[in-house]
Amino acid sequence: LGPIQNSMQYGKVQDYFKDCQDNGHAFALGGEIDDSAAGWFVPVTLVDNPPEDSRIVQEEPFGPILPLLKWSDEADVIARANDTIYGLGASVWGTDLEAVERVGRQLEAGTVWLNEVHQYSPFQAFGGHKQSGLGCENSLHGLMEYTNWQTITMNKNIG
Repeated sequence: LGPIQNSMQYGKVQDYFKDCQDNGHAFALGGEIDDSAAGWFVPVTLVDNPPEDSRIVQEEPFGPILPLLKWSDEADVIARANDTIYGLGASVWGTDLEAVERVGRQLEAGTVWLNEVHQYSPFQAFGGHKQSGLGCENSLHGLMEYTNWQTITMNKNIG
């Protein structure tokens, strides 16, 4: 992976590491940032089953630190994935393509990738649901963001 985009975001990602460490969350992979290294590099890190109310579960870190959560069944996965104020993007992975598509169609996210991630085209709409993003970019839907609709009605049966 490359470095984090900028100093401010690097600081935010560092805060997630500190929060996980301060709250005693276990790491399945990674867990330490080498601050002595040049650049804003952060190792891929998986937080092992943190509590549902932890920051790493409830917020969007926009960095290579993710919670690894246990689940009971497909309905549980969907309910928990949608139980957030955010909805920018999601990805679903699996070998049962019907199940992958079924789950993906139930996720409340602006973009859902199935067995891939971060595939973009200027012809597809890009934007988030809920409190993720502001409007839509790309595609005809994005172009419509620059328009204003007006409805005019008139009663012609007057006088």
